[in-house]
Amino acid sequence: MSSFESFMSIPTKMKSDYEEVEDLDVRHLKKMDYKQELHRGFSSFMSFAFCFTSTSVVVSIALSFDYTLKTGGSGVAVWSWVIGSLFTILVAYSLAEICSVYPNAGSVYHWSGQLAPAASAPLISYFCGWLSFVGNVTGDASYSSGFVYILNAVIVLHDKPSLSTTDQVLISIIILFTWSAINTLRINQQGWLNNVATIFQLSATLIIVFVLFIMAPKHATVHDVFFSTYNGTGFPFVYVCCISILSTLFSLSGYADSANLAEETKDAGRTAPKEIVLTCICSAIAGFIYLLAVLFTIPNIAQFVKDNEENENENGDTLDDTVATFKLALSYHGTLILTI
Repeated sequence: MSSFESFMSIPTKMKSDYEEVEDLDVRHLKKMDYKQELHRGFSSFMSFAFCFTSTSVVVSIALSFDYTLKTGGSGVAVWSWVIGSLFTILVAYSLAEICSVYPNAGSVYHWSGQLAPAASAPLISYFCGWLSFVGNVTGDASYSSGFVYILNAVIVLHDKPSLSTTDQVLISIIILFTWSAINTLRINQQGWLNNVATIFQLSATLIIVFVLFIMAPKHATVHDVFFSTYNGTGFPFVYVCCISILSTLFSLSGYADSANLAEETKDAGRTAPKEIVLTCICSAIAGFIYLLAVLFTIPNIAQFVKDNEENENENGDTLDDTVATFKLALSYHGTLILTI
């Protein structure tokens, strides 16, 4: 009897067990006394796309660009990005190593319980779980408000009055509900949406970088970009150098999100950790290139900040620093396209 005939002759329940044993993901979870519950619909690229769109490094840089310019200026921003990225990548490797051993839902909540001493494991898991939850909630809130921030920048660019605080909050809430509705889709359907979003983000980044380098009438010198400083905070410069790295850490947050969906990822023991590291490296590189593009577009940071603060529209609003940077290189319509 052939192996196929032997397999077909196995009763249904035994056949199911046979298939389960052959599933490496399920076998891996069984070793941890963990039963597979979720549908594995994420491919390797979907896992990467989910992490990359969660990080959304270009949008994050744009949202914190005003903070970046005023807490140290160009030189501090560049070196903060380099240092912050290197240490973040090291952390990513550590998380990936843990994820390869525990590729299940729960991420740090479950990992901390497995790695901590038995006596303190419940308490540590409790704190890790809540910290992770609060971080995700505040992250979602920051990105929904960031969407409104960009929308408001477009409105101000039109010389229209800025949105009221109430309007901004309401739009942010609508965005959050929209994301919640998207999360009701099957995991593979969400994966395809993330794939499209990733391709769009990468393409948009390349277009913005190319346009700024080509179209800007003046560029900052290499020395200015890498070594000039600007302190618009009033704090001591050493302290400013320390807090400037916060914008880098904010921009790179979210790279480990594939660990949260490891149980829904095919070949999770290898795919999820690989995508954690790959996302971190790709985001660091993409963010660095984008950051250089916008910084090279500004010949003089101090003068740029001063001019933008003084250049109010008829409603008393000033342009967002990222939009103002685009406007240095492009016409009104070009600025509008890059902003959107």
